[in-house]
Amino acid sequence: MNLRTGLTGLFLCFSIVAVSGGQTQELPSATEGHGGFGLLDQSGTRLLLIPNLAQPELLKTALCSGGRRFPVQFEREGHNGRQTPYNFDNLAGSVFSLLTGKTDREATCFLAGGPLLAGSRVLGVAAPVGSGACVQRDRFGTLRGRRVVHCWPIARLAPGKQIALLEFERREKDALASLVFVDGTRAMFADYPAEFRGAGEDLWRADDGGVLSPEGFNIVCALQRGAWYALGIAWSGSEGQSLSLWISEGNERFTEVINDYWYQLPT
Repeated sequence: MNLRTGLTGLFLCFSIVAVSGGQTQELPSATEGHGGFGLLDQSGTRLLLIPNLAQPELLKTALCSGGRRFPVQFEREGHNGRQTPYNFDNLAGSVFSLLTGKTDREATCFLAGGPLLAGSRVLGVAAPVGSGACVQRDRFGTLRGRRVVHCWPIARLAPGKQIALLEFERREKDALASLVFVDGTRAMFADYPAEFRGAGEDLWRADDGGVLSPEGFNIVCALQRGAWYALGIAWSGSEGQSLSLWISEGNERFTEVINDYWYQLPT
């Protein structure tokens, strides 16, 4: 899946697909069981779930940047336009109210479904310390059979749990970036492949000029249930945010189950 998003990529992001067993399937932007990403209003007290769900009132919890958790209540169906806090009241979708407190309007939140939360522990998210998981960059290269050319620590979640962004060596047109989640001796990868089209050409995001950067990556939420993990990731670019929920069922790879995009380029 190529997460490049430009004016052309804006349309591509709605047709990003997962390939499994030869079957091509479009990823949903929200589901009843997983939930979906909610756009905050300017006050930091309301959230808008833009994709339509049959029963939005079943979503009772918002997981926001930094590992914060808020109870929410479905308020009403909203009305269309640019997906920014300033345009909140003009957008179609389901509106939720935070029942306690408020959060920074620059935060990103995931409205989590009951089945996703059941039996799960919400992990706190903090800034990395020093080199973080990048002290293991050679090990990551060995695990993937591909040399790591860049490594940036992104976050720490708990003792022994860290996240880093990796860029692997390019193989002809095959470019690969990954978020690696390290839990003790276990390493799990969420992959962002891209196709190299020439020096200076955009690769992963609009206006990136072929250069990967850790700027714009936000670990929205992280959950653990034994060896099972879920990660909510926001990746901001020049025109908007790519939003993904990744699940690891106890193996070394995360599978993307929710994919959304908020177009936020100002006029």
